[in-house]
Amino acid sequence: MKVYITVVLTAKDNTSEILKQQLLTLTAFSRKEAGCLQYDLHQNAKNSSVFVLHEVWENEAILEKHNHQKYVQAFFSLAPNLLEKDPEIIVTHPLA
Repeated sequence: MKVYITVVLTAKDNTSEILKQQLLTLTAFSRKEAGCLQYDLHQNAKNSSVFVLHEVWENEAILEKHNHQKYVQAFFSLAPNLLEKDPEIIVTHPLA
């Protein structure tokens, strides 16, 4: 079963550009993974410190494998220095 995820990340003051570059790198690597069906990065048009990831993975096992990739772990080790608060992770199911 496909896994649909939306992640909202808010940068600390003066870290938006660094976070953006890290997320662009994360996006580029993630899109190359087998089982990644969609991985889109957005920036809030009214608040440039807020970023949104929309992800679709083939299944839970592939998502779990993704979460253990070295570049994902590297991002999460940097995250406390870049994020205002913990990422909001929303798992959804399509209705239509």
